[in-house]
Amino acid sequence: MFMTRNMVNFVVICFCTIVLITSATESNFDPENGLRIHHYTEPVPDTVPGGIVVDTEGVKKLIDKTDAILIDVLSISGVRYDELDGSWPDHEPRYNIPGSSWLPNVGYGRPSADMLKYFLDAVAEATAGERSRPVLIYCISDCWMGWNAVQHLSRAGYTRVYWSPTGTDGWSAMGYELELTEPTPVNVDS
Repeated sequence: MFMTRNMVNFVVICFCTIVLITSATESNFDPENGLRIHHYTEPVPDTVPGGIVVDTEGVKKLIDKTDAILIDVLSISGVRYDELDGSWPDHEPRYNIPGSSWLPNVGYGRPSADMLKYFLDAVAEATAGERSRPVLIYCISDCWMGWNAVQHLSRAGYTRVYWSPTGTDGWSAMGYELELTEPTPVNVDS
């Protein structure tokens, strides 16, 4: 088959585009741990390794029928906790599902050691060390922080980790109330 120069150029451009798209998609994930490391506010998958996906009605049932621990993992961009007292300065107001703890910046795909410790310590305290107690992780719609956080807990041995991919957006869309909250301080003494 004979190909014209334009046809060859078209094939080369298509191939390069496919390679670039594939590389960009793959570079969003850590090749070692499989967690999302870039572009945290993009459409999320329907499943999460190590967790159980629940819709907003499933969240409501968890709250009404179990002793689930609710953890909001929305990040605070560009802010780190105060290393003297563990507080989170300069953040936007955050409204979350009533009864939740807000643990910001724990859903990164490559969390710093102090943030992973903060997360696991806070969940261990909330569950009284009972790794089979239900824990619901959420953020906002299309937020990979929750997807990653579920896997952090699962890898730490928690066996009943739930994830709400629509988070507070889905909760408020169903007409349920949100409450103003403050981020849980980091324990700087440990």
